[in-house]
Amino acid sequence: MCQQSSTNRNSVTKSECCCNMGRGWGSQCELCPLPGTVQYKKMCPLGPGYTTDGRDINECQVMPDLCRNGQCINTIGSFRCHCNVGYKTDFTGTSCVDMDECALSPKPCNFLCKNTEGSYLCSCPRGYSLQPDGKTCKDLDECSSKQHNCQFLCVNTIGGFTCKCPPGFTQHQTACIDNNECSGQNSACGSRASCVNTPGSFNCECTKGFSLDNTGAECEDVDECGSNHRCQHGCQNMMGGFRCGCPQGYVQHYQWNQCVDENECQASTVCGSASCYNTLGSFKCVCPSGFDFEQGAGGCQDVNECSKSANPCMYGCSNTDGGYLCGCPGGFYRAGQGHCMTGSGFQAQFEEGDQDDSLSPEACYECKINGGGKNGRHKRNADENELNQEPAVSMASIDTRASIPMNLSLSSLHNKEPLLELLPALQPLEHHVRYVITHGNTNEHFRLLERRDGKSVLRLGKRPPPAGSYRLEITSLRLFGPRRLHQLEEQHDSDYLQGEMGDALRIKLLIHLH
Repeated sequence: MCQQSSTNRNSVTKSECCCNMGRGWGSQCELCPLPGTVQYKKMCPLGPGYTTDGRDINECQVMPDLCRNGQCINTIGSFRCHCNVGYKTDFTGTSCVDMDECALSPKPCNFLCKNTEGSYLCSCPRGYSLQPDGKTCKDLDECSSKQHNCQFLCVNTIGGFTCKCPPGFTQHQTACIDNNECSGQNSACGSRASCVNTPGSFNCECTKGFSLDNTGAECEDVDECGSNHRCQHGCQNMMGGFRCGCPQGYVQHYQWNQCVDENECQASTVCGSASCYNTLGSFKCVCPSGFDFEQGAGGCQDVNECSKSANPCMYGCSNTDGGYLCGCPGGFYRAGQGHCMTGSGFQAQFEEGDQDDSLSPEACYECKINGGGKNGRHKRNADENELNQEPAVSMASIDTRASIPMNLSLSSLHNKEPLLELLPALQPLEHHVRYVITHGNTNEHFRLLERRDGKSVLRLGKRPPPAGSYRLEITSLRLFGPRRLHQLEEQHDSDYLQGEMGDALRIKLLIHLH
């Protein structure tokens, strides 16, 4: 076996081995003589490539690794390598190495060339595609082959592509960003419309009271008065809206399309001396109770209640400024407004012509709206003006706020003589009032009875009291049913029986029996 760069299994002679670049031979690996020495010339007299006996050495058989990547061809005294396509012999001529076709001139590729083992590859730059010949390149249409990342429009170029956006968008690399036409200070829609941005465009929406004209470019005023405006008192068209006319007593609000009440009372001369009371859509002139409003007289005028056919008093009427006073029959005394009383125990204390000096100087009034035509009667002033009464009428009064003393003899009362007599002085209270003892009659020593003539009398009870002092409180109770009370309010005032004339009569008696 010949020892070369690699071991082979071919059986050769020693001269075939050593005369052909061998290094050792045989199973013991005998060293071959070095070229140029006496031993080498003796073994290889004809030089390399020939055996000792002069035969040509077939290097292709002795050294099977020759001409790798090619074909070994033996020649007389030598050999040569026939390399495969894409290979060339190295500088020793014993093997074939790869040939770099990309370094040749002209280059085998039109654009990019990449050398490979025994061959080469042609490639194209980005935006081109390799043609079937494997060498030439042609522009790649990325748009038609959908090899692009454009959001909207793709435009092919030589070696690439560009992205484009539709109107209303701005190009940002491959994306399209919508232009907000409504973001600027000067809106594209003007002052009569609101701008609404849309993808790639915008819309103008007219504000209330305007609509797009025939061209669709501008907003024009809508004549609401020409359509169903629902105004009951006339319609006035305005720029961007309309206003409804207002009925009498109302004025147009300065800002909103509404009718608001006109305060006629701001003009101080509307009611003259009367008080002005503003109402919705109108006004009312207010006078105190006992007065009527008269426009011609310029204010409030006193009502002469005593001159009317419906005289409220049964025993005589005295008109006062803003009211009236009811008198009592002879021998009776006025107790409040509307009641009369008398008693044997205190007759001597009052004179028939006493002029009611005990009444309070205060005057209470009830408001009467626009004259009303009805007569509210409350606590009145004590002044007497006109006295329409019969000769037996008495205007003397008793102070009902203080206890009334009565000195009586028990001997004079055994004949059922009354201690006290009460009767109403107002026509509405006739047969509609009852006088009762509310306090001080625990042992029922006294009783209060109503007679057929309308008078109520205070007498001793079934168990006569012993001599001494007794305190009684007597109160009047109105006996009006709801229907009768409603009739009176309809004929007069809604509060006809309110105030002092309708208040319950309350008197306190301090009775001394001896």
